[in-house]
Amino acid sequence: MRSIGCHISASGGLASIITRAKTLEVDAIQMFGASPVRWKAPLPHEKDAQEFIRLCKEAGISDIFLHAPYLINLTSPKETLRLLSHQLLLRHLEIAELLEARGVIFHVGSRGDMDIKESRVIVVNAIKDILQRVSGSTLIMENNAGAGNLVGDTLEELAEIYHGVSQKRFNICIDTAHVFASGMLSSFEVKDIDNFVKAFDNAIGIQVLTAFHVNDSKVPAGAKKDRHENIGEGYIGKKGIQNFINHPKLKNIPLLLEVPGFDGGGPDKKNLDIIRSLVE
Repeated sequence: MRSIGCHISASGGLASIITRAKTLEVDAIQMFGASPVRWKAPLPHEKDAQEFIRLCKEAGISDIFLHAPYLINLTSPKETLRLLSHQLLLRHLEIAELLEARGVIFHVGSRGDMDIKESRVIVVNAIKDILQRVSGSTLIMENNAGAGNLVGDTLEELAEIYHGVSQKRFNICIDTAHVFASGMLSSFEVKDIDNFVKAFDNAIGIQVLTAFHVNDSKVPAGAKKDRHENIGEGYIGKKGIQNFINHPKLKNIPLLLEVPGFDGGGPDKKNLDIIRSLVE
């Protein structure tokens, strides 16, 4: 049975996450393992980590995911920024390991004016190195919405990086709003989703899909902007989301919401209830 959850604020510490998760009645959570706006990420104390793991099990939370800070840019033209990003992503993978999370979802970053092929080599080498240094948890690359020179907004780019790394602990997360805004999936009609699934399976393999970020989109297909919307309030719509999450080859993959919330406070129970009502 697939898990359904959302991104939950970590303010107040690890235990507070469980309190919020219980209120939302989720069995999957996504969280920041440390401050998303700082280059330093302290490891949680072992006692706190063990208590968090215990509380998750007690609350019936089966899937824990970390989201890496948006500061990270593994393919920046600036070597200093690449090094800082490398170290920060490595540290967040260490945190994921301590918290027994399934992995760290991250964005590759922007290559700026760097050559495309050169940027891919740098990204692949960085991911390989991080996986070699930390055992257990998984790095999960998320697709981008297509703005600027962000890496990972086409199936070709995702496939080249995935096959370049070629390790079991390197997986992919697809964001519905991003795949729509980038034009990778320009329609959420059944036939178009089916074509996307077949193309993804041929290029990479459905088995590497570890999670979905399920978000509606404030912008139309191909707009190249990262703008999330509440479920049913955007250009994808409830029917489009329903078609996607119930595709036969996608039905067991965890669903994580990153919506703005109907009250503007982030993922809420109303959005989660809508998703639950759409699951067949």
